[in-house]
Amino acid sequence: MTESTPAILSGVRELGAATDAYGTTLNTQVSPAAADLIGRAVADAVRDLAPDRVSVWESSDEAVLAHVVALATGATVLRVADESGITSVTPAITPGDRVVLLATAWEPRRLQTMLGLLRGGGAEVTAVAAVLHTPALDAAGSVPVVSLLSEAEASSAGL
Repeated sequence: MTESTPAILSGVRELGAATDAYGTTLNTQVSPAAADLIGRAVADAVRDLAPDRVSVWESSDEAVLAHVVALATGATVLRVADESGITSVTPAITPGDRVVLLATAWEPRRLQTMLGLLRGGGAEVTAVAAVLHTPALDAAGSVPVVSLLSEAEASSAGL
């Protein structure tokens, strides 16, 4: 199931977005169907990378997307939290895990923190995925980047 850009744009418009402690997230509670459509589109984009884990910041809306992606790819979910400047990963990383990092929209500091934390734990970061492309993705280095919508497309969706 590969979703078209118009279908993804429609889903993003339906959900809308808000900012939480970890950045911009889709309001996944608005429509389970739209959240599922977007999550499956991300899954389609990363499936060939055979991820063991999908990693997100500790946010309920990001967790919804991560669970859709994980279910569709056979992966499990890692949640990264930042409590008063102390970052942690749950469950623990197994060295060699193939991990896709996922966010609605990446911010530079959050992306670099997660990359460092997971690599430091021995994970192989196979991709950085986002629903909305942001300039932070340009700093992913040699890691493949997947984004469903360009900045211009996101802007046209009102984000």
